[in-house]
Amino acid sequence: MMNTYEIGGYLVSKIQHYNGRLFNRYLTEDGRAVYNAEQGKILSALWEQNPQTVSMLAPKTGLAKSSLTLMLKKLEQQGLITLEQDESDKRKRIVVLTTLGKNQQLIGDEVSEKLGRIFYQGFSETEIAAFEAYLKRIETNLVAASRKEEEKPK
Repeated sequence: MMNTYEIGGYLVSKIQHYNGRLFNRYLTEDGRAVYNAEQGKILSALWEQNPQTVSMLAPKTGLAKSSLTLMLKKLEQQGLITLEQDESDKRKRIVVLTTLGKNQQLIGDEVSEKLGRIFYQGFSETEIAAFEAYLKRIETNLVAASRKEEEKPK
């Protein structure tokens, strides 16, 4: 049996699994979408701020730079983004949404709204606000712990 400190992370992991599965199903059923849920993490970050460097995208997506780099190449092949070299620092790569990439936002928003209605079915507005506040606190705790781990000498 799991103790109190274990079940939250386990449930979040299961929720993430089912959320991703449903998101992919709804994207496929829509027929207009040319990306999947994993790629949606990157696109979503770019819809909020376009363009961005690869190093800016990594923490926003939660993807390791190696995974992110592979996914960016795929998104570029799909015509959703372009990868450009930063003129002021040749080591940096800039990720820019294409018109196709920008146009996918409407589809992503519609699918997210549909999924959100399922996600919060039976919840009051007060419960939703409290739940999301708890999640933000957990995220803050995890980000702080992650930064401490990164700062430790190896």
